[in-house]
Amino acid sequence: MRAAVITRLNSPWEFQQVADPVAGPGQVVVRIHACGMCFSDVLVHRGHWPVQLPIVAGHEPVGEVVQLGPGVTTLRVGDRVGVSWMQRGEGRCLQCQSGRPVRCEHTQTWMDLGGGYADLMLAWETGCTLLPEGLSYTDAAVAFCAGFTSMSGLRNADPKPGERVCVLGVGGLGHMAVQLATAIGLEVVVLTTSPDKADYAKQLGAVEGIVAGDDPGKALAEAGGADIILATTTSADLVAKVLSGLRYAGRLVTMGVTGPLKIDDMMTLLFKQCSIKGSTHNNRSDLVEVLTLMASGKVRPVVESYAMDEVNEVLKRVEAGQVRYRAVLQNG
Repeated sequence: MRAAVITRLNSPWEFQQVADPVAGPGQVVVRIHACGMCFSDVLVHRGHWPVQLPIVAGHEPVGEVVQLGPGVTTLRVGDRVGVSWMQRGEGRCLQCQSGRPVRCEHTQTWMDLGGGYADLMLAWETGCTLLPEGLSYTDAAVAFCAGFTSMSGLRNADPKPGERVCVLGVGGLGHMAVQLATAIGLEVVVLTTSPDKADYAKQLGAVEGIVAGDDPGKALAEAGGADIILATTTSADLVAKVLSGLRYAGRLVTMGVTGPLKIDDMMTLLFKQCSIKGSTHNNRSDLVEVLTLMASGKVRPVVESYAMDEVNEVLKRVEAGQVRYRAVLQNG
């Protein structure tokens, strides 16, 4: 098969002919139709993830099951599936035995088996999720990281009916978070440093787009504040400055910070009894919820589509923050 292989860090990925994967017990082979790209791929490219080179990246893969390994019972050849970042736990630890394999310390991921920037991908049966009828491969790919992450962040914030959600940052995650929170009936505002994105937020379903300015917390508070802030930005400084915009018992959930988070506003945490929580992919039910909302037409990713041959050009666009709002590479 043909695959885009990372052979050296911070160097162009190389297209190579490599051996076709063979499904072992509990595994399947998926013919990749599309694979989304996000900033995590840039971090892999830079060496910030513990991968062993050479490796094929790609953690938003969707396609068709073409081979079943021994013991596979829930999938069929021809099934349309996507593959999650975390595919299975070790099975015997406390978290796995409690039905929470995503919390296992010894998970199996694409970093162990190889990712989706290839013709074929090896995956664990337990890492595959069926795609709803009518949902395109291109849109479905976005659900497996941007959508999954955003919904898990929202669910981890434990939203109550009538609460107000602020989405901080309108990018690959943020534009999905706005739509997801709106789709489940919450009032949503967007806080961004970009005036054009503040205007665009209303097209995504937000009731208001707020330009952060020098004091994003103050800007949010003056706009009515929020019970929940979903921070999708990678700027730790921006996240640290937005706390004062939380209402009493508010929750800030961060999903994208890539540097140290220094909190100076301890008064908000103490006297408003607010909290800060990190979040990434959580329960598989979050992913299924995203796919269902997308299939119903209530959530639609904004996608730039490219041929798989353009993977290095797309990597540069993602790294430079030029994609609006999600890049998806297609096979065939």
